[in-house]
Amino acid sequence: MSESLPTTQPGPEQTGPAMSFDFKARSTGISGDTVLAFVTRASALSVVLMIAALLIVLTTAAIPAVRTFGLKFLTGTEWRSNTLEQPRRDANNKLMFDADGEQIVDTIEPVFGALPVIWGTACTSVIALAFAIPLSFGTALFLIRVAPAVLVGPVSFMVEFLAAIPSIAYGIWGLFVFGPFMQKYLEPWLNGLFGSVPGLGFMHFNGATTGRDMLCGGLLLGIMIIPIITAISRDVLTGVPRAQVEGTTALGATWWQSSKEMLKFSRSGLFGAVMLGLARAAGETMAITMVIGNNNQISPSPFAPAQSMASLLANEFAEASGDLQRSALIEVALILLLMSLVFNVVARKLVVGKDSRSAAAH
Repeated sequence: MSESLPTTQPGPEQTGPAMSFDFKARSTGISGDTVLAFVTRASALSVVLMIAALLIVLTTAAIPAVRTFGLKFLTGTEWRSNTLEQPRRDANNKLMFDADGEQIVDTIEPVFGALPVIWGTACTSVIALAFAIPLSFGTALFLIRVAPAVLVGPVSFMVEFLAAIPSIAYGIWGLFVFGPFMQKYLEPWLNGLFGSVPGLGFMHFNGATTGRDMLCGGLLLGIMIIPIITAISRDVLTGVPRAQVEGTTALGATWWQSSKEMLKFSRSGLFGAVMLGLARAAGETMAITMVIGNNNQISPSPFAPAQSMASLLANEFAEASGDLQRSALIEVALILLLMSLVFNVVARKLVVGKDSRSAAAH
């Protein structure tokens, strides 16, 4: 007959587990987890609703202009908000009169075409990117591969400080300092150079340079988007595997060739950084309004005054004289918003999406 084992009483060292408390959550009403989940979901949903509401409001307000002009709004080159009266003429170009001898006058309604402002926005954005991309990529490579540790902090701070400067400050500087400098020194030389180089004659400006044109506006925008492209490019290049860099060096690559491979490896993310900079350049308002010249025209010369979509809205929306003009301006704002959304969505997908990794691996 087997003996039963004696029951061992827990000693002082065993009292911990035996006397542990039960921390199981008890239903005492609404828990903190429930509140936090509701707040986070509501916050995320509110952002989506704000964007949707903005699109709905702009689209609804732009309907009169869309019905009146249709697709011609995107291809029209005339922007006239006033009503004109023009004498009617016959096939022989003679004035026409009614039965009472009164001259027949035709009323020409206002007409709005957005092609000149789309052209101005595109040209200034391209100039901004052409100026900012080399400086931004070069600065990012300098901070990652060249700069000593003592310089990384100060240089990064100065680059980021450019993003903290208000756009109105950029505009004042461009109007009173940068624009006159361009007018007096740089633009006359460049204008003469374009006129003398075969194939670039179409870029020659026949009038006198003013320093308030697409070139000045594009360069000013380029300065403003340097911090955005530089910061994102630096993060993207920092994510390049060290084995990739060391592998190219081990194969005998020079510093330039190794850096070139880094840029090639990160090309998708870098393109996303450029797209974000493009969105900022296309949507900038105050600075570009003060230096672009605000002339509603299409000219191939970068020295010609022009107008962007943002500058058009800043100049005319407060003084819109009729519902049709206000609707046309809102349609311009809608086009600008959709452009910015497309740029940001593409940049987001390239920088943090799955394609940024898969494309870099090919």
